Formats: sequence, C-alpha cells, structure tokens
Amino acid sequence: MINFNKIKIIYGFFVKTLLRSKKTKFFILFSLTPVLIFLIINSLKLIYHDNLLAGSDFFKNGGMPFFFQFYIQLISLLFGAAVISDEIDNKTLIYLNTSPVSKFSVLGGKFSAYLSVSFLSFAIGSIILYISTHLKGIQTLEGLITLLKLQFAGLIAIIAYSSLFLLFGVSLKKSTIIGLVYIFGWETIAQILPGTAQKLTIFFYLNSLSPIKIPKERGILDISVVQPGYAEALITLLIFSAVFFAASIYIFKKREYLLADHA
Repeated sequence: MINFNKIKIIYGFFVKTLLRSKKTKFFILFSLTPVLIFLIINSLKLIYHDNLLAGSDFFKNGGMPFFFQFYIQLISLLFGAAVISDEIDNKTLIYLNTSPVSKFSVLGGKFSAYLSVSFLSFAIGSIILYISTHLKGIQTLEGLITLLKLQFAGLIAIIAYSSLFLLFGVSLKKSTIIGLVYIFGWETIAQILPGTAQKLTIFFYLNSLSPIKIPKERGILDISVVQPGYAEALITLLIFSAVFFAASIYIFKKREYLLADHA
C-alpha cells in the first residue's frame, strides 16, 4: 500500500535540499540566459539607433529552441539520473535501502522533488523571457493563456524526459553519458531520418503540445511525418512517463546496488 505521508516527508526534505544546492541555483541563473541576450541585443540596437529586435520573433526563434530543445532535456537528465546516482556517489543509498521506508516511497518522493525543482527552474526563466518579449501581449487574455500553455507543455516535457532519465539512472552505469547521446544524438538524428523514426522521440510529441511551434529548421525537419494532435501527443507522453517510472520502480526494487557503481 502506498504511504503518501512518507512520500510527502521525503519530498519536502529533498525539495529543501535542492533549493539550497549550487546545482539548482546555477540552473535558475542559466534559464535567464535568453533574457540577458535579448536585453543586450536591444540595448546595442538602441545605442546604434537601429530597429529593435521583435520580441515575439526572438522568443520563437531563440527562446523556444533554447528551452524545449536544450534546457529541459539537460536539466531533466542531470536531475532525473541524479535521483539514484547522487545516493551512490555520496554512499548514502545503503541507508535509504535499510530504512523502514519502502523503496517506492523513497524513489517516488525524491523523484517528485527533483521534478518540482526542475519545473521551477524552467518556469522562472521562460516566464521572465515571455514577459520581456511580450510586454503588450501578456496584458491580454490570449497572451496569458499562451503563457500558461507553454508552462504546461514544459511541465509535461520535464516529466517525460525525467522519467526516461530516471530509468537510465536506476538501470545503467554512466547514465549521464548515455543520456547525452540520446539528447544530442538520437533525438537530433531521428528528426532527419526517413520514415517514422521521429515517433520514437519525446520531442516529436512535445512539439504538438506547445502553442508556439519550434521552427522546422530547428526542430522537425522531415515534414512528411504528420504531427499528432494535441490529445494524442499528451496521452502518448503521459503513457511514456508512466511506463518509464514503473520500470524504474521495478528495477530499483530488484537491483542490488554497489557503492562502487557510478551513474
């Protein structure tokens, strides 16, 4: 039986720990990179009396690729795989495994904490960038709805990628390296392969959830593959996430981890 109280306690402990960590502070600052670039470009254009860079164009062509094709994948990998690898590296996994708390509660509570902090980091940067580039648009109901849809798409993306990288972390050594190969290797190559290879990537479905599409030259290159509808994409990503998480729980329960193991 699932003990939600213990999951809540573990969740609260690791959220507080993560919010104090240098890794989280770095990712929050890193999420502001597009904002800084946008302000610098327009500041230079003001100095040289040039036309200002359109905020909506920058958000679509700069912000969207940054957040949805780089930042989300990277933070999901480094946080998702670290759920177990951090315990192995710190030699604290043995204490978690010998505690009276079930392995499901440990993994569920810690993973939920990492998801929350990952989404918080993404939300801070993406919201500030959207407001900075849509000063008038954010004042309208349509602009607010677009922003909320973007946050929801980001949340689903983080859940899907983090679930996959959690599975890597509990089952594979050097999971971070393998995750990087997946992100910058398979997810990129699959976009230009003929046939339906794109359907075996998370990004293929993610692009259908976003109200602001990533430009095809930076995202989906093989336009012969029909994009799934919103509901189909959402359901598929949630199923992927559930399968990845369930597999992670099963492996975590069955596998005997050695302190010499490194993710």
